[in-house]
Amino acid sequence: MSKHSTIITVHEGQMRCTTQFGPSEALFSTDIDTELGGLGVYPRPGEMLAASVASCMMSMIMFKAKSRGLELEGISIASSYYAGDHGIEKLSFDIRVPQHTREADRRILEAAAKACPVGNALRPEIEKNITWHWVGDES
Repeated sequence: MSKHSTIITVHEGQMRCTTQFGPSEALFSTDIDTELGGLGVYPRPGEMLAASVASCMMSMIMFKAKSRGLELEGISIASSYYAGDHGIEKLSFDIRVPQHTREADRRILEAAAKACPVGNALRPEIEKNITWHWVGDES
């Protein structure tokens, strides 16, 4: 098991948190909704969770694509989350591939997205809906 760099999150006031990543010192901030006492300007933590899973999925997809010699310029993932009485209940991902992709490659890319370790680290009762849009393959 490998440990990655330490990430530090600090409460800045008014329900805003700022997080700094070790090596690059990159920063990002999150807010909660104004009706909950936050500023409502920056992404909510649930949005960051969905984006983290999407980023992991994209990394896994691109790793597989590269190993197969596939060019997937312009591939994108739109992510969203749905919260209920017990917190986050569902994550949704719409993946758009703007090139013709053979069926065999599609199956491998779909499996790569599902193998995302960040998504797989979540509670199993959190539903994950993945919808693929194979743009450019309407023939």
